[in-house]
Amino acid sequence: MFCQGQATDEPGQGFAVEPSGVLQEKLYAHTDKTFYLAGETVWFKVYDVDAKYLKPLTASSIAYIEIISRDLKPVVQAKIALEKSMGNGSVTLPASLPSGNYLFRAYTSWMKNFPPEYYYEQTIHIVNTLRITLPSTGVRTSPSIQFFSEGGYSVAGLQGKIAFQALDSNGRGLDCSGVIINQQNDTVTKFQSLHRGMGNFLLKPEKNTNYFAIVSLQDTLIRQKLPDIEQQGYNLTVHETADKLLVTIGATSDLENTTVYLVTQTRQHVDNAQSGQIKNGSLNIEIPKKDLGAGVSMIDLFNSQRLPLCERLYFTKPDSNMDIRLTSDQTAYGLRKPVDLRLVTQFGGNQPAPGNLSVAVFLNDSLQHVPGQNILTWLYLSSELKGRVESPEWYFSGSATGEAMDNLLLTHGWRKFKWNADFDQSKTYFEFLPEIEGPVVNGRIVNRITGAPVSSAIEYISVPGADYAFNSATSDAHGIIHFGFKNIYKNNVLVVQPAQQKDSNNRIDITPAYSDKFSSYLLPSLSLSRDQQEALLTRSIVNQVENTYITSKKRIYAPYASDTTAFYGKPDKRFNLDEYTRFVTMEEVLREFVDDVRVRKEGDKYTLKVRNKLFNTYFEQDPLILLDGIPVYDPSKIIALDPLKIRMIEVVSHNYFIGSSSYAGIINVRSYSGDAGTTQIDPNALVLEYDGLQQQREFYSPEYATSEQQDSHIPDFRNLLYWAPKVRTDASGNAALHFYTSDLPGKYAMVAQGISDNGQAGVTVSFFEVQKTK
Repeated sequence: MFCQGQATDEPGQGFAVEPSGVLQEKLYAHTDKTFYLAGETVWFKVYDVDAKYLKPLTASSIAYIEIISRDLKPVVQAKIALEKSMGNGSVTLPASLPSGNYLFRAYTSWMKNFPPEYYYEQTIHIVNTLRITLPSTGVRTSPSIQFFSEGGYSVAGLQGKIAFQALDSNGRGLDCSGVIINQQNDTVTKFQSLHRGMGNFLLKPEKNTNYFAIVSLQDTLIRQKLPDIEQQGYNLTVHETADKLLVTIGATSDLENTTVYLVTQTRQHVDNAQSGQIKNGSLNIEIPKKDLGAGVSMIDLFNSQRLPLCERLYFTKPDSNMDIRLTSDQTAYGLRKPVDLRLVTQFGGNQPAPGNLSVAVFLNDSLQHVPGQNILTWLYLSSELKGRVESPEWYFSGSATGEAMDNLLLTHGWRKFKWNADFDQSKTYFEFLPEIEGPVVNGRIVNRITGAPVSSAIEYISVPGADYAFNSATSDAHGIIHFGFKNIYKNNVLVVQPAQQKDSNNRIDITPAYSDKFSSYLLPSLSLSRDQQEALLTRSIVNQVENTYITSKKRIYAPYASDTTAFYGKPDKRFNLDEYTRFVTMEEVLREFVDDVRVRKEGDKYTLKVRNKLFNTYFEQDPLILLDGIPVYDPSKIIALDPLKIRMIEVVSHNYFIGSSSYAGIINVRSYSGDAGTTQIDPNALVLEYDGLQQQREFYSPEYATSEQQDSHIPDFRNLLYWAPKVRTDASGNAALHFYTSDLPGKYAMVAQGISDNGQAGVTVSFFEVQKTK
């Protein structure tokens, strides 16, 4: 009989669970499809949520998108602006990409402080029809099987569950069966996989005994040793009833009367904490299911020193999701006909749930199926487990059994938020800051000779141009330096240089913006069958037709709000030189017009001082002088400029502080071209290419509203009929969508997913047919 354990006064206190106050993000990316031809466009929408509560999170303003090859080389990279926790964009696949499976991943700057297993990851399939090689239809070899003891250990004399998973050479689940034998070759038990090569069996191991599995995998027999048996220790087993979990903690005789603690937590939140003593070799504890959060919960066993012993997972299916209904006005359409969709988002069956969603409508054929991964399966299941979950949507369907889910949890184990392993609580700093208001460039200053970090070093950073960016920062005790500036939407260069123009033994190393770490997930090879040849041929023709007729229409970019305000805000004086008589030299311009700047010449050298408007005297210290965002140390370089190329001079007539630096005013010179500053870059400055934020492209969807448009001879073979990343349902939870079918008949899938205003995620899939017009 199960008895209730003793509850602790402060649940979770002192245990190796998550540290309080450490923010963790989760990203989910909805891609329009998962199958592409080289040269096609991948459209996507990114959702950023708090990993603890799964609610929209506005901690980051930028998401990093990459498509990674099997050899861990990025083939496409992009930075996407996030606004109110969401952003969208597109990337064009290089036409030269070889066929294969690729990894689409997304992360933020803050997420780079943690292992890459925390990033969003999704497999996409890319085929280059000009370089395609169909695989042989022969049976693949080298299948494998792994065994996992429930709770982590198999202990002599204690009955426990052992789960297994059989995989083919591509890491896909493989049905299997077998027997367990001991070292005397006596059969102990039999086993059979239940779903995707996974299953379990009970085993009560004996002391000093080894066990082996004889497994039948693809007509091949494999003999494999089971995990070693512990002679002493604990084990943990979980049984489920209608309203509670019954946890049995077994222990060997040497652990009689010891105190243990059982802590259950879901995504950093402690749900239940109990303690008790081992009596007669076991302790039974009940955990009410109502205490558990939605998704994957960890059930952790600790000893009297509160050190972890065993771990077990349990999954609670979320029941408070946003209900999405997406219906078309017809079930079948002709070619080039209008399609009207009605989108309804509700909560609790009939309560409106206004939200932000993304919608994709694509051809559902032998090449492209409805993706198994969606916003619900990722947030609540896949992102919490190791490796790839095959067909995760199946575990949310009515077909999935509790045993199949249990096998998944036992074999894939727990990955996310294991703070005692992934988080170094002695760490006193984070290398990467959250990009709350714009990009943050990270670097490290070291001594050129010793390689030791240099603290308190002041550096300038500039992104030159008409809409330039400038900042100053100081390195910390570890030599780490962070530069923050406004969003830049153009690819440009970064110019980094010391605040003082002098010889220095310091060197600054700028950290690449994109992560150079990769998860342990191994991409399977692309598998194509000869039955897909006809579909591939059709898809290839479609791609070539689009590239011939509508390439220009696919390159229309949405306007973006360019912030032309300087980092210092509104200047005290602005001199637009077109409003004045033009002089031959900049010295004359400054002396005659810019009365807030005093020009002095000593020999061949010039000095510029700014008037202090507070006391109506000139500062004795030097001002910060900028030319199109580039700091200029020698005022003589400003004097040597051609005034006919200068558009404006701005003056800040007071002390200005930025970061830990202060300046006796600012003189900002702007040219017409915006690139005059690049001619004045110090030879010792570090100049790097800079990848700006992506300017959003508009999805092309042709109109066939008139007979002339319908009769157009320009072919339309779009297999992606519609992509809308910013669908907003109104206060009543409604939205209307409109588009036209193409010249490509077939079955089309409509996928809508997103998050409501109060943070509930949801997804729906529906279909319609497009038929040839009779």
